[in-house]
Amino acid sequence: MTLLIDIVSLAATYAVMAAGFVVVYRTSRVLNLAHPGFVLLSGYLAVELLPSVSERSENPWMFPVAIVLLLLGGAAVGGVVYWALIRPLAGQSRISIIMMTLALLFLIQALTQYVWSGANSFIPLPGNQTALELFGSRVRLFDLLAIGVGALILGLVGVLYSRSRFGVHMRAVAENPALASRRGIDIDRVGALSWAIATSLAVAAALLAGMQTPVSPLLIGATLKGFSVSLVGGLDSLSGIAPAALLIAVMEVLVIQFVDQQLGQAVPFVVMLAVLMVRPWGLLGTVEELDRV
Repeated sequence: MTLLIDIVSLAATYAVMAAGFVVVYRTSRVLNLAHPGFVLLSGYLAVELLPSVSERSENPWMFPVAIVLLLLGGAAVGGVVYWALIRPLAGQSRISIIMMTLALLFLIQALTQYVWSGANSFIPLPGNQTALELFGSRVRLFDLLAIGVGALILGLVGVLYSRSRFGVHMRAVAENPALASRRGIDIDRVGALSWAIATSLAVAAALLAGMQTPVSPLLIGATLKGFSVSLVGGLDSLSGIAPAALLIAVMEVLVIQFVDQQLGQAVPFVVMLAVLMVRPWGLLGTVEELDRV
């Protein structure tokens, strides 16, 4: 049971990380390489801004308010990045936009190194010492929370795309931006909101990762594992995220448990290469969409 919980909780974290890549790519066909930097920056900000144990005991409302502010702040940053950096490159080659996001990743990485000097810090989340008995096994509360929160986030993103008017607009812009614009859809608004959602997902991913490990520059490497999940599932496929995350988490945990811990860190990328050699568009990605890239 403990091994199963470890696999599913790791898969949930990777799935939320992957969702940030997929949301932007699905709408704009832009590969957002800055996403790992947003996750890292969100983690350090969570360490600084979330209330400590003593502060929570005095003011219990501080913690949920701080979480909401972090999520809203992430959304605001995503919108600003779109209008300041992505929108001015409209009509340019996708390579130019991708390289801009890569430059933004390096900038964020340098900023966090300058401010926090690569510190390893735990996010002050409540319940970090709590464990439960489940089917005769002792399970951390954080692992169960990661599973629940990850499932909730994927469910909300799926409902947004499939049920809301905004989701319809996002799908229309992804399919044919020129036609969507002629039908009265505000392409810039859709693009800004997709980046806002993705950056909020970066905040959520940082909090989920903080349930497992301390915040450090290594969080960028962890987020790249989430990137491998998005590629395995299909960069334009929300439905491919969950099976891809489970596949990679199963392989990684089994290798760590029964082979070698260091070798397990490379498993997500080995799985990614194996899948992409057979299905370059991912497990549930769209062949035609990737052929256009």
